Amino acid sequence: MTLQQLTVFIAVVDAGSFSEAALRLGITQASVSHAVAELEQKLATRLLERGRFGARTTSMGQKIESHARGALRFTEAIEQEV
Repeated sequence: MTLQQLTVFIAVVDAGSFSEAALRLGITQASVSHAVAELEQKLATRLLERGRFGARTTSMGQKIESHARGALRFTEAIEQEV
């Protein structure tokens, strides 16, 4: 798993959709979908439910979300320190 994948996952969670996350990140929707799919494959679990409603976290996605946010805060702290 990569920080980029975690960043994309959190962007989807915050935006509630893959397309809005792509706009916020300045990347294509396909790139967002690919990053989330790779993260789900690496973790061997579904993190997001996709549908007409957009995207919502699964129960496992909710558990992973807090850890992903923590990892991103940690890396941000490292970057600020340097």
